[in-house]
Amino acid sequence: MLSKRHAGRVNEQGELVLADPTAWRLAVARNKNRAVWVTMVRVQDAHTISQQRYYFGVVVALVAEYIGESREDTHELLKAEHLPKREIELLDERRLTMPPSTRSLTIEQYTEYIERCRRWAAQFLGLSIPDASQVEVKL
Repeated sequence: MLSKRHAGRVNEQGELVLADPTAWRLAVARNKNRAVWVTMVRVQDAHTISQQRYYFGVVVALVAEYIGESREDTHELLKAEHLPKREIELLDERRLTMPPSTRSLTIEQYTEYIERCRRWAAQFLGLSIPDASQVEVKL
């Protein structure tokens, strides 16, 4: 299943105003005569870029270095250890179990996830990962 995000905002009249209406029209045109899902997520609920930078630049990086695996594989390991699998419903109403994802975590959920990863690293690996306030994450 291919997915594409389209940014926008809902105005005071309750109308969706897309950031790139042309891209939206092209996406719709590419899916003529197909059933699709349209999902709306409030932007302020999504986790922050600074959380992602800390998670990948510090948490994942330190665990990957310690266990001798790539950052990508380490990220997959941490998700599998600390996030629930997701269940999705297909358009024909069948269900699939999907691997865990950090993509849709809110700020609060992402913070809790990072803390679970840090505790696990300390308890299971004996690895102390500094708090976000103790490090400067560079791009």
